[in-house]
Amino acid sequence: MSLPATFQNKVIAITGASRGIGLAVAKYVLARGATVSMCATSSENLAKALEEIHQELPDAKDRVMTCVVDISKLETVKAWVEQTVAKFGPLDGCCNNAAQALPHDGSGRDYFHEIINVNVCGLFHCLKEEMKVVKDGGSIVNLGSVASNYASAGTSAYAAAKHAVLGLTKAAAFEGAPRGIRVNAMCPGTVNTTMITQAYETAKGDFYLTPEKTPTLMQRLAEPEEIAAFIAFLLGDDSKFITKATYYIDGGWLEGNFTS
Repeated sequence: MSLPATFQNKVIAITGASRGIGLAVAKYVLARGATVSMCATSSENLAKALEEIHQELPDAKDRVMTCVVDISKLETVKAWVEQTVAKFGPLDGCCNNAAQALPHDGSGRDYFHEIINVNVCGLFHCLKEEMKVVKDGGSIVNLGSVASNYASAGTSAYAAAKHAVLGLTKAAAFEGAPRGIRVNAMCPGTVNTTMITQAYETAKGDFYLTPEKTPTLMQRLAEPEEIAAFIAFLLGDDSKFITKATYYIDGGWLEGNFTS
């Protein structure tokens, strides 16, 4: 059964699009007729993602492009957005999904500035360039986290960065309002991606976010496609009266020290 073409003739830009939630959003809107520009930091991961899309959605081949971008560097964001507009035209929507998580590499390094630089400065760079080319009446969705509202021992950098996502979202909503541009935040809980199988490192020690250790009512991980569906709702025409809002798609997250 064919899917409704709810994104026909819409140009959607997605950061952090090579895997996980970002890739799920790309597939979701492509399957519904969108034209998509995907960026990520890894050319290898982008190539794998593009191969998946070509296999699963062969008719979308001419409606998708990829670009290697480090959102912490304004010049790379600017170049990506300009290339996207040159190829596909002005943007109808943006999903700002790229982020730096707590480290997994065992380095023990001080990562506070690294996380702030990507998750806060990087999002600011994206909003700055996207606002220039998003059509009147367009939509921007910024990805926060349950850490946009909660925190736990040893997560100060990540919690601070994800709290900042909400502030940037609210300010951008005011700035976009005169042109009818909607800006919202979507905050997922634990999602079934490759990262969830690895230990997260904090100053208080390592921890895993397994379904058994995640403080949620649903007691399971979300699938990326479940998160993508709600992001697509915010990007689409069915949410035209929603802006400056924050949504938690987290399985009923419970306040608790989840790193212990």
